[in-house]
Order: sequence, then C-alpha cells, then structure tokens
Amino acid sequence: MIRNRLPEILRREGITAYRLAKATAHRAARNTIYRWARGEVPSCLDVSALEAILFGLRALTGKPYGVGDLFTYEEVEDA
Repeated sequence: MIRNRLPEILRREGITAYRLAKATAHRAARNTIYRWARGEVPSCLDVSALEAILFGLRALTGKPYGVGDLFTYEEVEDA
C-alpha cells in the first residue's frame, strides 16, 4: 500500500496547505494540493504536481525533500 506522508510533513514543519499552495507558484492545482494535504493517495500520479509540491516544500523549509519523503510503500498482510 502506498502511504502519503505529506500531512505529517506539513504538521511537523508548521505549514498549512494554503501556504504550500501559494509557494508552488501555481505550478499545481490548489485542489490537488489540498487533497494530498488531507492524506489522499492519488490513483494516478501527476508528476508535475509532485514536482510543484516538492518545490514548495523546499522553498518553505530549506530542506531537500524528495519523492521518498512524500510517499512510502507499506506491505499489507491479507487477513
């Protein structure tokens, strides 16, 4: 299962989805950023949105966030 870690990152860094959306300089749709900030995992990954979110996170924090920071893979055992 793919896990979206953007909500955790935003909480830890004290960044709102609105602030992240502003920092992306309109490189990604605001609705996309809000969905990802709520923890939704996109069914089809929009690479340009991913790039924009990473750009915004790096601009706001000065930290070198990458794809592996935003999404992780966790195995799910069948019940």
